[in-house]
Amino acid sequence: MKSIFLTAIGAICLLPILIPNRRLTRKAAWRASSTFELRAGSVFGEIYRTVVGTNYCKPAFGSLSTTALVSATCIWLMGITWYLALAMGILASATLYLRSRQIRRLRRLELASSWASYLDQTRAKMLTTSRSLSYVLFEQGSAGSPFLAELMQQGRREFDNSGDLEKALQAVWSAGENEEVTNYVCSALCDSLGSTSSQIENQLSLISSIVRSRNELKQETMSRLAGVRTARAFIVIIPIGLAMAGISFAGSISPFLTPVSVVQMLTAMAILTLCWFWSNRLMTFPAWPTPTVSKLHPDPKVPQ
Repeated sequence: MKSIFLTAIGAICLLPILIPNRRLTRKAAWRASSTFELRAGSVFGEIYRTVVGTNYCKPAFGSLSTTALVSATCIWLMGITWYLALAMGILASATLYLRSRQIRRLRRLELASSWASYLDQTRAKMLTTSRSLSYVLFEQGSAGSPFLAELMQQGRREFDNSGDLEKALQAVWSAGENEEVTNYVCSALCDSLGSTSSQIENQLSLISSIVRSRNELKQETMSRLAGVRTARAFIVIIPIGLAMAGISFAGSISPFLTPVSVVQMLTAMAILTLCWFWSNRLMTFPAWPTPTVSKLHPDPKVPQ
């Protein structure tokens, strides 16, 4: 039975690699099989991109559940009991989610710290070369962060294809994945279109000063909340340590698997989760101004 499960897992993991070869050797694909292959390829591709750090979006529920299921099944096939395998699968899924949060946090911090200097360099180029914003905004070599360089590359491609700066800024906003500083900068730049060169230069200086001051204020706020975050982490770590101590004294996990114990643990976990999210809301930094709808969202169906 375990060998059948192991064979199925291996086939599913190798399926995205074998898709191109199968498409070359057949003329027509069965619709259901093709849909399954595409879905499996997208799920495992999203997991791989999250692990290597190239996926900036939140992993979908399908990717998290697939990670938990595959991990738990593999651990169970190694001879571990089913409940420990299930716990390890959930832990693997949580690790994948935390990895995606780490990538998004790193990208958000680097973009926030790079936009101010990038706008200052753009303004300096406009002053020294007397060129318009359209020709200096997307020049290579000015971005101090690889994430910002990637966004500018997206905008440069759109500007080369369409020649419209507003569409290029929309491309930058879309590639930014709703990052707050990018939203604000693109919205402010769209509002400055149609102004004179001197007005645009003043606007660039104003935007960069606002971004820099807000970043400094946010950094100071986060440093003051560091002690609160550490205390909140200990509130979660201490019950886990007590549970491990109880298991070591009991000699097994079976006393914790009675119906009353399971209900108590689930209730405690629910209370901790609610308190965690409540504290997150209290420590959230105020949001940036909402982007201009007519500029960044031409389609009224796009949610804010």
